[in-house]
Formats: sequence, C-alpha cells, structure tokens
Amino acid sequence: MSREGVELVSRVALVTFLIVVAASMRTLVGPSRKRGFYMALGTLGGMAAGVALAALMSGWITTDVSTIFACLGIVGGWGVAWIFARRIPREAD
Repeated sequence: MSREGVELVSRVALVTFLIVVAASMRTLVGPSRKRGFYMALGTLGGMAAGVALAALMSGWITTDVSTIFACLGIVGGWGVAWIFARRIPREAD
C-alpha cells in the first residue's frame, strides 16, 4: 500500500474512533445544556490549541501533524472542561 493509502486508512480510523469517543463523552456529560456548553468550549479550545501547537511543530517534524495534534488537543480540552462541568448538576435544564 502506498503512503497516501496508509494516510487515508489511518484518517478514516481516526475519524471513526473520534465519533465513538464523542458519543461516549456525550453520554458521560448527560442531558444538561450547561454541561454540554462547557464541553463544547473545551472541544473548540482544545482543537485550537492543538492546531496552534501543530503549526509550531510541523517545521521540526517535517510533516503535517495538525490532525493528530487537534485530536490530542480535544482530549486535553475535555479534561480541562470536565473540571468545571462536573460541578453542574447532571439533570436536564
């Protein structure tokens, strides 16, 4: 398989994994809109931080790593957002 084929298959696997993880996180967060809002902010902030870090690292690594760093940033953003979101009741508002 060529390098492009490997990259395509790995990105499809990554997207599938992210869909499963996002669904799991949504279940963990529950029906509360405020909790969902905090987690969405964590997602966007983490993705932005990951892409910004990837822009700095791409010169040293000499390949595009923005997808990987964005995914890692999302997980980090969820971790930070969860610190605030867990203080809000799980019930729907």
